[in-house]
Amino acid sequence: MEKILDAVEFPLSARVRGARRRLVATSAAGAVLAGTTVASVVADASGWVSVPRAIQAGLVLVTLFALPVAWVGVHAVWALRGRAELFTAAGDHPRRRPTDRQFANHLRDEHPLTPLWWMVAVLGGLGTLCLGVALPFALADGAVLAGALLGTGLAVSLAALALAVPGIRRADRQGLEDRKRRTALWSVPTAVERRLAIPLLGVGDGGHLGA
Repeated sequence: MEKILDAVEFPLSARVRGARRRLVATSAAGAVLAGTTVASVVADASGWVSVPRAIQAGLVLVTLFALPVAWVGVHAVWALRGRAELFTAAGDHPRRRPTDRQFANHLRDEHPLTPLWWMVAVLGGLGTLCLGVALPFALADGAVLAGALLGTGLAVSLAALALAVPGIRRADRQGLEDRKRRTALWSVPTAVERRLAIPLLGVGDGGHLGA
């Protein structure tokens, strides 16, 4: 049976700590934005305050689409920086391993870019479906400006899909290489291994297409 190494807190640089602070700030801003969106919808529906439909639509779109991508992107930067520094610091801590918290934060089975690419793919697919259905109706009604905007959105959605699919595969391949490297460097308890297999967004098997 492989010996479990003693855990020690590996020191991380100011770049990683700064990325962590940006993640916390993004989470706080997201909570405020989500609360504002819900409050505006409820207040308008109940007749307490009249909120313009354009403002409501903008808040809902940003909360549902832009905010999740921004949060996952900031998280990916933090996780990637920490992952690289933990691998680099392995030689400075022989017969030691990072703490369980550092493993969960930076060394999951899933590569940090995988959930970001999946989110881009899902949003791109939804955008392609919705805009692809709406565009013919706008053109049939002679709405040139609306048609141009919908067509631009459709092109952006298709481009996002075209970038996301190979991005997912690249991230999965890199995630597999990182898992092999992590296993070669450190042995961890079974409970930690199970935790590391859980994807960031809590769905799938942690390996996605590259498993």
